[in-house]
Amino acid sequence: MVRTISNCDAETMIIMMMSHFGLTQLFFFAAATTAIGAMEVKYSWVYVDYLFDSQQDRELAIKSGKFIQENCVILDVDVFEERVFVTVPRTKPGNIASIAELVRGTNSKSPLLRPFPNRKANLVVENHLNCDDTIVSVFRTKIDHLGRFWVLDVGTLDQFDPTARSVCPPKLLIFNLNNKDKIIRIYKFPPSQIEALSLLTNIEVDVRDSKGANTFAYISDTTAFKLIVYDYLNDDSWVVDQAYLYPYPTYTHFNVEGVTFELTDGVLGLALSPWTKNGRKLYFHSFASMRESWVDTSILQNKSLFQQGLVDGTNKFFVSPEIRKTQSSVEVMTCDGVLIYASMDSSLSCWNSRNALTIENTHEMYKNHQDFQFPTGMKIVKDKLWVVACQLQNQFSTTKPDPKSIKCRVLVDQLDGLINNAGCK
Repeated sequence: MVRTISNCDAETMIIMMMSHFGLTQLFFFAAATTAIGAMEVKYSWVYVDYLFDSQQDRELAIKSGKFIQENCVILDVDVFEERVFVTVPRTKPGNIASIAELVRGTNSKSPLLRPFPNRKANLVVENHLNCDDTIVSVFRTKIDHLGRFWVLDVGTLDQFDPTARSVCPPKLLIFNLNNKDKIIRIYKFPPSQIEALSLLTNIEVDVRDSKGANTFAYISDTTAFKLIVYDYLNDDSWVVDQAYLYPYPTYTHFNVEGVTFELTDGVLGLALSPWTKNGRKLYFHSFASMRESWVDTSILQNKSLFQQGLVDGTNKFFVSPEIRKTQSSVEVMTCDGVLIYASMDSSLSCWNSRNALTIENTHEMYKNHQDFQFPTGMKIVKDKLWVVACQLQNQFSTTKPDPKSIKCRVLVDQLDGLINNAGCK
């Protein structure tokens, strides 16, 4: 069964042959606060919990330190039919599964998490670790319209802890959700493309034909300041090294609802434009940045351009001359060319690329200082926008949050309603 969604991949074969609309150049201004919308908190947790074989099994995991609830923070979300998947990267000790499916019927508002594809695949025993069969740590994923589940395993443990270490080489796993979650492919990135500091944090999937053979994945290496391009047809990958992928030193200081910290994070946000007669663009930005950049995907797909390291981006890569009001984490783009981006001031904003990008055309869609702290994952699924906000700033703070307060939320709302109310239609 084919997944029906409102992103641009499902329209590839039609739209790529016609000019759907012209994309204007991007000039980023600080978002205007002309509209503040509302989003439904679909799921929420004080602390996430997993589905164990028994209560005794759970208690044993807690006693042994294999399960430490406060260290398990959801980072991303995606949906396939009635199934909801989340990632829980192993950024600190005590996480039994890095990718999971919400268990329907356990608790409608705070469901348990079932390890995906099973608990065994998520079991990390460092002295007896089979890197081919083990999912170590996943930050973000992507489900394409053909039902392929693209999972990025960074291969590191305790990323936000002094004991951070790499235990397996990074790899890309692709599951077929239309065929009993079977593995389609496992791709191990060549050692020459991975640095000691590499952290593969995000993925955007570019399906270019009706059967999905001609597909490219664009992967952010946030701490090595690079993109990795994966060619599905040829089972090959290469590194894109360009200055716009780097952090901006003046924007490495973060303040999220009073919690301050330093991060020298490079490229993180990724969003594919709709098809036009001129092809397609990848929009991207560094986390430690106030600017948006973009590049034609035809440039990224030309492996020969990136064989000599850092490339001259003149007339290939572009950056906005204006800045946002604060740093942005993740972003998506609709099939109508509306860029939606999440910001560190607990807000969600949009810009419609049909219009000139001015202050008046950049609008705040949603803002909530309680429910929307540190948004880290965002997807468009059918006619809805799904966003994860789980107070990740607590992972960088020595101050403990209220143990009884809700810390993690998955928010959902009608996409058109958010866009129309904000004035981005």
